[in-house]
Amino acid sequence: MVSPREDSVIKRILSKSSLSRRDLLKILIISPLINKIYFSDFSIASSRSACYVPLDNRPPNFIYPKRLADILGIKLLIPPEDMLSERRKKASSQKILAFLVENWADCAIISADSMIFGGLVPSRETQMTQDDAIWYTKRLLSLKSSNIFDKVYLFKSLMRLMPTVLDEKELFYATKIEEIMKFSDEDIKNPVNFYERELLLTYVPPDILKDYITSRKINYFVDRMLIKNSEKVDLLVLAQDDSADRGIAYEEKKRLSMIATKNTKIVQGSDEIGMILVTRFGKNKDISLKTIFIPEDIEEEVMPLETVALGKNLLSQINLLNLKLKINEPDFYMVVFGKDEDKRTAFEKVKYLVNNKKNVAFADVSNMNMTDKNMFKLLLTSGLIFRLIAYAGWNTAANTTGCALSQAVSYLSGRNFKENFRFLIERIIYDYYYQNVIRPQINNILIQNNQSNFKMTEESIEIAKNIFFQYFPGISEEIRIFSPIKFDITDVRFSLPWARTFEANIEIDIKLI
Repeated sequence: MVSPREDSVIKRILSKSSLSRRDLLKILIISPLINKIYFSDFSIASSRSACYVPLDNRPPNFIYPKRLADILGIKLLIPPEDMLSERRKKASSQKILAFLVENWADCAIISADSMIFGGLVPSRETQMTQDDAIWYTKRLLSLKSSNIFDKVYLFKSLMRLMPTVLDEKELFYATKIEEIMKFSDEDIKNPVNFYERELLLTYVPPDILKDYITSRKINYFVDRMLIKNSEKVDLLVLAQDDSADRGIAYEEKKRLSMIATKNTKIVQGSDEIGMILVTRFGKNKDISLKTIFIPEDIEEEVMPLETVALGKNLLSQINLLNLKLKINEPDFYMVVFGKDEDKRTAFEKVKYLVNNKKNVAFADVSNMNMTDKNMFKLLLTSGLIFRLIAYAGWNTAANTTGCALSQAVSYLSGRNFKENFRFLIERIIYDYYYQNVIRPQINNILIQNNQSNFKMTEESIEIAKNIFFQYFPGISEEIRIFSPIKFDITDVRFSLPWARTFEANIEIDIKLI
């Protein structure tokens, strides 16, 4: 008997005016008789695949999930990069939908921002009416009922406080809007707050503020619509980054939490969600961990641009990955490092665990968008960093912990040492060397040449590339000197996807010796 999913695929193929050899092969593969004869004794029958639609083409959303899929040993089908959202270019949602229909897989992991608004940045701007947003949302919610995928995971970013910024003028207005939106209804009952807010309003042109408020209302409407229809998918994740503990974004999240369903998860962060969901789908066994916060009180601290305590949000990521907390003999230890003055304590803890053959993941949340220099040097010069199963220290605390968790779980599930080691080296190069050493140097050179590091020209991008490749041979040599695992970097690729130094794409190929 043909399943509803198989029947749907066959009907879709047969409806074409002409059939390709690939179409005929698809029909043969899903035929119950052929499947029974040819695939009963082959592992390919159980190989798993997922279609993944990223939030946009930035590395954490586009490249890192690929790395995790390679570590997990699953097939990750991603639309071509030219279909994805860029900084101010909308994703080609129609082409992406066609891609999804043509590539049936076990699971679809889809950014609702990409498929409804065209990406993260377009979602923050008034580019569609509420009626259009409803239409695109309904189309997305109908994907599971099409029987193309066994499971559908949707994830969407809650709109942050600050609008998207491309230049200094936009930054000025965006900063004022962010301050305006931090005032709650309760705040402005105080005359001092009321007049402060009124003063801020004089700095922002009315049309810009109106666009922001309209976009905010449409986003919130879509968020509510997704929650109310969440039974149509297997999992809905709403993620919030760059927020505050008061104001409109905080209030929206609180109201959405009140109507959340059992398969709706509301978490902190944004750019790590794709990684977490790819890992959630790809892991093939139960995995346990024990969390270690250094210092201990960092667990209760609310990190910059976040509204939830670090420990609480880490727990939400652990739950999203379906992991088990275990005090004794867990599969791995998650060490979360928070303050430079505790670097020796953190180092000794990692050293003890690694020397006792424990699996250790290390998340450095001590700084925004970079690792702690002294902590990194201790781990590097001792060689301990190369014996970790995961390492991260980039952007927000939620991004960092989500990335490290995903890498650790992917490795323990897939056990692909080479691919995991490759991702580990990429994290070391980007999280420390690029953010702490190379990026400040690039920014200084650009400033000296009266060029922006946020809206870069072809000339300034070329300057950045030259600086990176000047530094890279020394970086590569230093890493290999301290690594107890012998390897060569056979290729390196560097780019700035959104023409800003804030985030770079650094990819390497390695050869284990």
